[in-house]
Amino acid sequence: VMLKNCHLCTDWLEDTLVKLLQSLNAGTHQDFRIFITSEISPKLPTALLQISDIIVAESPTGIKASLSRFFSSISGERFSNSVQNRLYLILGWVHSVIQERLRFMPHGWSEKYGFTEADAIHALDVIDSLVDNACGKRQNLDPEKLPWDAIRTTLRKGVFGGRITGDSDQDILDNLVNKTFVPQAFDVDFKLADVDGAPVLPEGSSKDEVFAWIDSLPSQNPPTWIGLDETAEIARDHMMAESVVKKYGIVTNALSDD
Repeated sequence: VMLKNCHLCTDWLEDTLVKLLQSLNAGTHQDFRIFITSEISPKLPTALLQISDIIVAESPTGIKASLSRFFSSISGERFSNSVQNRLYLILGWVHSVIQERLRFMPHGWSEKYGFTEADAIHALDVIDSLVDNACGKRQNLDPEKLPWDAIRTTLRKGVFGGRITGDSDQDILDNLVNKTFVPQAFDVDFKLADVDGAPVLPEGSSKDEVFAWIDSLPSQNPPTWIGLDETAEIARDHMMAESVVKKYGIVTNALSDD
């Protein structure tokens, strides 16, 4: 049995689940196991923590990991048009940069905005709709005739920009979208960031070529890829260390407060 996101129902955990688990006896099947996923929270019942084996884990970070998660969520039949595949790849890059900058707060974004995978999936639908309205459902699309202005505006002001409240953060998003969603993205060796060593888009945009390109990226990327300087990495390491200590304290305090 697996129960997911249980930090959203801590009262039920304490009032119902813990009592149910404590009532299990020798008659319970020997192979019975229950797995519970949750964000770290001081509201998690102490009694539940005491009877559990606890594993703390985080999703892989970096541009490559974010791109891989995003593209693994796209159905295979969606990759039928190489021009739109190229737009998906640009979108994946923008989404990954947005997500990565959250790790470098307050340098990446001034606030912890609630950007999610759902935003990027919604952006896929938006792009498809705008392209279909402007160009029809033709297979041979001319990149120069794509609705670039409409795509950029919708992403900046709606899909991603709708979550942003700060002017400086909006400027960052505008710059990111405006520099990547351009006709030149279909040129050979189009660089995704204006820094040395930044990746260039693949020559082709078939499904296999897109996934091969993602696989070729390094597992870890410098902060310069997402528009930050090298010192951001040092600041993030300090923040991560402080976060680990804080989370450890939450768990140990909860266990000792019984």
